[in-house]
Amino acid sequence: MQNLTRIVVATDFSMPANAAVTRAALLARQHGAELHLLHVLSPLALYPGQAIEPAANGDARLAAAHSQLNATAGRLLERYDIHIHIAQRVGRAHTRIGEYANEVAADLVVAGVRGENSLLNLMLGSTAWRLLRVCECPVLVVRHVPIGPYCRVLAAVDFFPHTQAVCDWGKQMAGDEPVHVLHVLAPQDQDEQANEGMRAIAGNLMSNLQSDLPYATDVHIDVGYPPVLILHHAAHWNTDLIVLGRHGLGGLEACLLGSVSKDVAQAANCDVLLVYAD
Repeated sequence: MQNLTRIVVATDFSMPANAAVTRAALLARQHGAELHLLHVLSPLALYPGQAIEPAANGDARLAAAHSQLNATAGRLLERYDIHIHIAQRVGRAHTRIGEYANEVAADLVVAGVRGENSLLNLMLGSTAWRLLRVCECPVLVVRHVPIGPYCRVLAAVDFFPHTQAVCDWGKQMAGDEPVHVLHVLAPQDQDEQANEGMRAIAGNLMSNLQSDLPYATDVHIDVGYPPVLILHHAAHWNTDLIVLGRHGLGGLEACLLGSVSKDVAQAANCDVLLVYAD
C-alpha cells in the first residue's frame, strides 16, 4: 500500500477551495505528509480591461495572491503543525496543477468542486473535472468542509487490474475502519440466466479479492446501472468518501457522454477519490 508523502492542493481562495485545503491539511497531518499549497492565476487576470499600466497591475495581483498564500499557510501551520510548501503559477489552472503535481511527484491532488450543474459545465467540465485528464496521480474531489478523518469509505470496483489499488486507497483513507467494497453488474437485458452466470463469476472474483486484501472489508454485489447503484449504496451507508478507478471513454466522447467515474463524481453528495488506471 502506497504511503502518502506529498499532497498537492489547489486553491483560488474560494469557499470550495477552502474546503479542499482543509481536507488536504487533515490528510497531511494524518499521514505525516508534506502539503503543497498551489495557486494558479489566469493570464487574463493579470491584464484586466485596458489598464494604463498592465504590468504593474499584474505584479500587484501576483503579490496579493502570494500574500494570501502565505496567510493561508500560516493558519494551516498553526492549526495542523504540518510541513507546507507554497507555490504560484500562471496559466490554465488544470494544466498548471497537473504539471506541478508531476514536478513534485505528488501522491495525491486535492481540488474543490463548485456547485454549478449547467449543461456547459457537464459537457466541458470545471477545473476539477479537467484535472482528471492531466493528473497521473489520484485526484480527490472535495464537496464539503471536513469535520474529521474519513470513516465510512466505499470502494467501487470493476475487477480491472487497478481494483486492488482502489481498495488500498480506500483503506488508506478509512484508517482503522473497514472498507465497503461494491461491485455493480450491468444487467444483460432480460436474460436472467446470463445475469445469474455473471453474478456467480463476480462472486468468485470478489471472494478472491477479499482473500488477497490484508485488511477488513465488507463486500457487496448488485445488478443495475452502475452510477445509480453506487450512489444508492453510498447514500444508504452514509458514505463520506467514494473511491473509484478512472478509465473508460476517451477524447471528446468522454467529455460529452462521461464515464461511470465522472458520472459518480459529478452527482455524489460526498467526496470522491479517483484513482488513475492505465
